[in-house]
Amino acid sequence: MQEVTASQARLNLIRSLESDIVNLENSQRGFVITGDDSYLEPYARAQVSFTRDVGRLSTQGATARQLGSLDLLNTEVRAWATGAATQEITARRRSLAGAAALVAEGLGRRQLAQARELLGLMAENENQRLAAALDQSRRTLRAVQWGTPAGVLLCAALLLWASRRSARTVSRGVQDFTRGAGELAAGNYGRPLARTGVRELDVLGGQFGRMAQAVQQRERALAEAGEALRESNVNLSRSNRELERFAYVASHDLQEPLRTIGSYTELLARRYGGQLDARADQYIAFTISATQRLKNLIQDLLAFSRVRSAKPVSAPVDLAELSAQIVADLGTKVAETGAVIEVGPLPTVQGNAELLRHMVLNLLTNALKFRAPGRTPHVTVGARREAGRWVVSVSDNGIGIEAQYFGRIFGVFERLHANDAYEGSGIGLAVTRSAAEHHGGEVWVDSVPGEGSIFSFSLPDAPAGAAPLGDLPHESY
Repeated sequence: MQEVTASQARLNLIRSLESDIVNLENSQRGFVITGDDSYLEPYARAQVSFTRDVGRLSTQGATARQLGSLDLLNTEVRAWATGAATQEITARRRSLAGAAALVAEGLGRRQLAQARELLGLMAENENQRLAAALDQSRRTLRAVQWGTPAGVLLCAALLLWASRRSARTVSRGVQDFTRGAGELAAGNYGRPLARTGVRELDVLGGQFGRMAQAVQQRERALAEAGEALRESNVNLSRSNRELERFAYVASHDLQEPLRTIGSYTELLARRYGGQLDARADQYIAFTISATQRLKNLIQDLLAFSRVRSAKPVSAPVDLAELSAQIVADLGTKVAETGAVIEVGPLPTVQGNAELLRHMVLNLLTNALKFRAPGRTPHVTVGARREAGRWVVSVSDNGIGIEAQYFGRIFGVFERLHANDAYEGSGIGLAVTRSAAEHHGGEVWVDSVPGEGSIFSFSLPDAPAGAAPLGDLPHESY
């Protein structure tokens, strides 16, 4: 019976660890979503509780296998807390977009999933130990019954009567435990276990009742936290939709007055250029330049809003033909920079042609824009099959990007350079990311500063009947 009690205590600690991990994840996610520091208080308490429960379980007679799993669990959760969780919290203090980008990478989710899997294995192993302990208890009782001396009939009768009564009592207690466990699994936590008169069973029954109350309290707290998280997600989704709508309406309504300002400023430059003093001509030039930058920003905002609100469209799109059209449209820029653009074999994919054009155009434009001084730009467009999907890559020999900015550059209005060094609104790569997600894919970058970058995005597989990649042409421009 002592082993049964110890096994139940270990199960309680395993369930407590499960609750600690849920509290850690919910409070950390709550801060990432809202930016409210009050979520970090339960996060800190959950860390203390997790450390305490790990220490208690390690001293409760766990097997070598369980101790190994416990060590792996502790390592996994600590790695999450000091790695992904801390990075997401730090990023959220700067911006929601940066934190969301880290969350989307899925490192923290994978680490916690591994931790839950380890807890599941530990619970399964402990349940097996509990079943073995109960079976051993029954065998012991039967051995006592059959081992009673048969020399004295009265003693034998009394011992038989006592053993049968004890067996019935234990059996009823075990059956009560079994029914209680079934009701606990079904969510009924209010049923108390009747006292049996057997000290060990009554102690176990008391622990069982306390465990049921603890599980009920934790489930209630988890349900409340889940409801709060769902409400926050709904509010966040609504806010995102309202912001996207505002960006579209605001940028759309700004175009007409901006065109008027630009037209009249250019008219002033043509009609009065050279007739005023040099400072006036400079002011007019500044106004024309600022108007053009604002026009580009509004157009990029409109493009971002259209991508975010685009309806699902799936049709065969020939990426080779699409890339050739884009390279032709960039002919003036290619000639100015002396760039060499090589378009390798590209497949036909399922997708939205307009969004795919945005993606390829943005990546090619950036490859030409961020070229290295004194080096002829060399840009390559290619594709490969990977895990049942197409991965399209645009590589260049430009200035490159430091690894710490790989996630940041795909956020809205994220720029790594001053506008006088490289023009742009900081929206192009955000449009590319949204377009890739619209297709159920993703976009990422690999880069070495001073050597160049490789931007890649994934797309659905080609439609039936499309030409194999090896049969497609290779073009240079």
